[in-house]
Amino acid sequence: MKSKTLAVAVAVAVAVSVLALLPATAEAATGGFYWSPDGGGTMSAALENPQSGHCYTLQGARPPFYANNVTNSTMHYYRSAGCSDEVGTLPPNMSGNVTRYVKFD
Repeated sequence: MKSKTLAVAVAVAVAVSVLALLPATAEAATGGFYWSPDGGGTMSAALENPQSGHCYTLQGARPPFYANNVTNSTMHYYRSAGCSDEVGTLPPNMSGNVTRYVKFD
């Protein structure tokens, strides 16, 4: 009986170890993020359901861009490529000026 209990314990430990190695599923913010790439105020560029934790480089000629965060996640904007040196945040359903590099919660 002890060997059966040991076998079950080993099988459970192996299963837990395998599950821990599987990649976590990435989540996305729900909704859209819109910005004005020309600085003129026309929201002509967009990210739909942006991936959480991914650093995006906003395209456009005249940063800082005026943006509208219509997602369910707070957007963080950064001074440097790779989303380093955070400058500020833009909460859900808010508008404001943002830098070229952004990431969503």
